[in-house]
Amino acid sequence: MNCAYASGRSWLAACSERCSVHPRLTPLTRWSLWLVAAGASALGAAVAAGACTPAPDTLDLGTGGSGGSSAGTGGTGGAAPNHGKELFAALEPDFYTACGSCHDAGGIADTPFLAGPDVYATISSWPGIVVKDAKESKLLTYPVAGPQHTYKKLDSAQYKDTLYAAIQAWLTEEAKSIVTTTVLDAGKSIEPFAPIIGFNAVYFTALGDEYTGMALTFNAVQLDDHVLELDDLEVHPTAALGVHLVHPLFSVFPVGKESDPDPVDSLSNVDQEFDSGQAGALGPGTLILTNWQKGAKLTVGFQKIEPFTTMMDGGTDGGTTTGGCKDVQSFTDNAAGLLKSNCVMCHGGGNAQAKGAVDMSQLATDAAAACSQIKNRVSPANADQSQLFITTDPGGNAAHPYKFGGDSGKFGAFKQSVSQWISAEK
Repeated sequence: MNCAYASGRSWLAACSERCSVHPRLTPLTRWSLWLVAAGASALGAAVAAGACTPAPDTLDLGTGGSGGSSAGTGGTGGAAPNHGKELFAALEPDFYTACGSCHDAGGIADTPFLAGPDVYATISSWPGIVVKDAKESKLLTYPVAGPQHTYKKLDSAQYKDTLYAAIQAWLTEEAKSIVTTTVLDAGKSIEPFAPIIGFNAVYFTALGDEYTGMALTFNAVQLDDHVLELDDLEVHPTAALGVHLVHPLFSVFPVGKESDPDPVDSLSNVDQEFDSGQAGALGPGTLILTNWQKGAKLTVGFQKIEPFTTMMDGGTDGGTTTGGCKDVQSFTDNAAGLLKSNCVMCHGGGNAQAKGAVDMSQLATDAAAACSQIKNRVSPANADQSQLFITTDPGGNAAHPYKFGGDSGKFGAFKQSVSQWISAEK
């Protein structure tokens, strides 16, 4: 849901033939895996690479109950029962049996939205799955009839009245917790999302085609039950276009309650321009939300958001990439080849959002230009904390459709070599 921005410090109305059944899972047991979850790219192409095996003939749909929105603000009273979580717990064993070997960490689809140990946290924070309009969830629109998912179809006769129906019921229940009576302003607010304790990438794509690839990133740390700290808040424009932001306002969406804006409106004085190719800190780079509640979602709205560029080359192509790399030779020797073999399929143009986020289309033709783009996603002062590594780490918790197929050794070799270039950029 998006909230309409009013004025000053307020909001209007308070604003899814090669996989096998996983041997570790039965309807009566749980499994233990590391958490890999939710940013950044679409479920699409990566899911198409995988397949899943038949689900059980029967499925207990559970009795979740209603978790619709209730009156009042999210900042008062105790947390409402999470009926969406209850419904997912009932369908989870069958869902994992059907698709876990593809969509667990290391699965051939390399889209681990069913990774544990807390699968509910993983899938509910994976981009495009839990959304305010359940019919638009990627689980209901992608692994279904049509050529887009070449393996299992969840709406086939085998699953339609069991697993598919249960997923529909769960997603509908989840949507209730984020739909309120607030008047919407889709051009200025990001749809509510479940933050990850760790690295988060929130894309602006839904605000309009011109924002494809732009993102807000941060690291979330839960200080206590009611305090969530967002560190390293950064805005990432694209190579072709920048963005102008005025007065960002974060709001908490507790389960079953109305949105609750940041009580102190911490970023009310922000009026920033981020030129094309130039990432930067949003405001002071840190935000502390004292109205956080367990299981809640977040959203961020803007008093104003618009495309921006200084057109530094005076042309009409969206401007040139500024910044540049200090050691293009090190980039060529230590990073370019590995980026070509692991990343360029999507970031070279195969996926518009991926290319918009980090444009690698010039890796084979202009190393300096490619280096400048990729430098926006690394941290020369601390290479280990580079987004390039955080998002693709098979053992990490950031959502990204490519995680080296769960091969930590392959990832380690990639990181070791590319880090040599990143360190050279200090």
